[in-house]
Amino acid sequence: MPEVVDLAAPLCRLTPPRGHFFSGYYDVPACDAAGRHLCHEVGFRDRFPTPDDVARIGWVPLPAASEDDLPPPEPFAETLAWNFQQSSMLQWLASEPDTCLYNVFEDGRFGACLHQVGTGARRILPLPVANVSRDGSRALCVNMPRVYDFRPGYGYEEIADPYRDVAAPAEDGVFVMDVPGGAYSQVLDYASLADVLARERELTEPRKLVVNHITWNPGGTRFMFLLRTFVTEPQQPWLTFLLTARPDGGDLRLHPVWDMASHYHWRDDDSLLVWMNTGPEKKGALVVLSDGTGTLTPEDPDFFQRDGHCSYSPDGRWILYDGYPDGSTPDHLRWLSVYSLDRRKGYTLGRFRSEPTARKTPEGRDRSMVDLRCDLHPRWMPDGKSITFDSIHEGYRGIYWMDLREIIGG
Repeated sequence: MPEVVDLAAPLCRLTPPRGHFFSGYYDVPACDAAGRHLCHEVGFRDRFPTPDDVARIGWVPLPAASEDDLPPPEPFAETLAWNFQQSSMLQWLASEPDTCLYNVFEDGRFGACLHQVGTGARRILPLPVANVSRDGSRALCVNMPRVYDFRPGYGYEEIADPYRDVAAPAEDGVFVMDVPGGAYSQVLDYASLADVLARERELTEPRKLVVNHITWNPGGTRFMFLLRTFVTEPQQPWLTFLLTARPDGGDLRLHPVWDMASHYHWRDDDSLLVWMNTGPEKKGALVVLSDGTGTLTPEDPDFFQRDGHCSYSPDGRWILYDGYPDGSTPDHLRWLSVYSLDRRKGYTLGRFRSEPTARKTPEGRDRSMVDLRCDLHPRWMPDGKSITFDSIHEGYRGIYWMDLREIIGG
């Protein structure tokens, strides 16, 4: 079984062939201008973390053009608050030089750590973060144990959700926290969001709600979030609703996505690239959604035929995209591509071996282990000419760097 197929650009593994290394989600700043790429190291990959499992945090350097032998990671911290899909939300902080942010569980509670890598100085903020504004000044926060109950690959398991038995608690929802001060306030609550769904979408049955994904726009003037319903039966799909709001929770807008919206990336303060159902027939497509008008503009449906992690290049001229194995072949290849908005043309960067994470049972597919999968989660590097991604094609989790200059120029 081949590890890599159709490789179209120079590829380099950044992490050593020991343990399991990964970065995290595709839309967080994993690398700084000095070329330090943040990473996690754990000792397993075939089960979910327990409350005692530690992830080591460090960084690895990006390679020079001719460098073959990269040094090992430089660890500087540990955390208990992590998962395999979105890690500990580890990222460089734009507002403070040499400082990264990651979530922690210390003294019986969750928080976020501001860690100055050079000096080792640490400050703990009172809430774990789900997204940080691009200028590093504010964070969006949600109840991570509730997310864990919904999808264990995205939340934290150390303590139970205090509102576990409440479908739409008024005390829980979306919080905005000042960075680095730590002051925070609740700006949206589940009870009010349930009222919006009942009024606007006629979802009157009591469904348990959770915010699964949430992100600031580039200017920090609004944020979007995916509000989802818990699954109550084994083969029942969750329903997804896409909403946007001001930082204070005001001017709430519910955009029609016909029960499904998935991965997304802000193009500018109004435009959101998102894979979603585009009508009552519930056909999925990659579209640009205008937050102000609600209009949808499809992005090349001949090329973007399946859901994937999408992100714009720093100059806004390229879309980085990956995908899931379709299950039709035993090698479970995950594809990676880049799309030129100027040329209106896509390029395959490679296809990488993965492993099945959902078992077939008489009742259908058992999705209980699906969040253990290793998605590529490709991310742009600051130079806009290279990318990194997580992969398991060599038999262990690793972080890989790819040089795109021959494809995109420069």
